[in-house]
Amino acid sequence: MSQLSHHPRIHLLRLSQLAIAATALVITVSACSDGTKYPIKLTDSLVDDGRVVYGANCAVCHGDSTVRPPLPDAPTHAADGHTWHHQDRLLVEWVLYGVPMGGLMPNFVGTLSENEVRAAIAYIKTFWPDPIIEQQTRGSAEYEKQLGH
Repeated sequence: MSQLSHHPRIHLLRLSQLAIAATALVITVSACSDGTKYPIKLTDSLVDDGRVVYGANCAVCHGDSTVRPPLPDAPTHAADGHTWHHQDRLLVEWVLYGVPMGGLMPNFVGTLSENEVRAAIAYIKTFWPDPIIEQQTRGSAEYEKQLGH
């Protein structure tokens, strides 16, 4: 080895490069750490929590699986609606921050947490037959792959 490779500045430079690489890895892993949140996995406790959130915040406009939406322009979340055509992550973002070109629906950021919205969507999924749940879950998983999660 040359004497240059043992020079303190070269050693410090290599340590700095290693620290930068390690930091980049931590940031990358952190950015994708929500990969376990999507697609939303239906558990009894999440669905139960979602039933409460939905009843208090969503049903007044959207109805439920047996009651048509009381608000005429609000889409139904039942199987004959189109909610299941969208990926979980997008549904959560739209509830929190607003639906693009969404008209009357307010955003719920500051009112509901992301976990509460995820729970409400888990409850909505109980309105759908198994084949639709499976198709929507596959679509959500594929979307996550496209995002690199």
